[in-house]
Amino acid sequence: MNEQTRVDGEPYYRTRSTLLIPESYFKRYFWRSPYIKIGHWALASYFAGLMDDPQLEYKLGFLERTGRWKKQYQEEGQNLVRVNFYPDDRDWGRLSAIANATGYSRCYIFVYLLLIAMGVISLQDGGTQRSWVKGHWNPVVFCSISVDAATRTLTRILQT
Repeated sequence: MNEQTRVDGEPYYRTRSTLLIPESYFKRYFWRSPYIKIGHWALASYFAGLMDDPQLEYKLGFLERTGRWKKQYQEEGQNLVRVNFYPDDRDWGRLSAIANATGYSRCYIFVYLLLIAMGVISLQDGGTQRSWVKGHWNPVVFCSISVDAATRTLTRILQT
């Protein structure tokens, strides 16, 4: 683990994490110099911005229910590119909680949020504005999963 200290003196950690990005989007939005970047943002900073978005819960509300017991992964045949980076562990933990609550993989959700931010996916209100918040905070995320074995139904609930 790589311990760092925020401006307010609170320690946080960054561990190596991996995302799988479809090659077509990787070529279109990412570049290396020497870090992997999206626009002028380093990937970890861009990822933190996606997780701190005040409209995050609204955007996730447009994900369809998977109706599956297992996670929904990205479709095959997209030539996925492995991207390693060092996000704040709190952001990675939040993405994990969201993945568990929605039934989609972390990579699927990241690409979904990336496409909304880039304007490729337009939501019902005509799209969303990029929302970057100064500073860094991590709200509490509650994820509950209930399974009814008799009816074979799985319910996931995410509260931020």
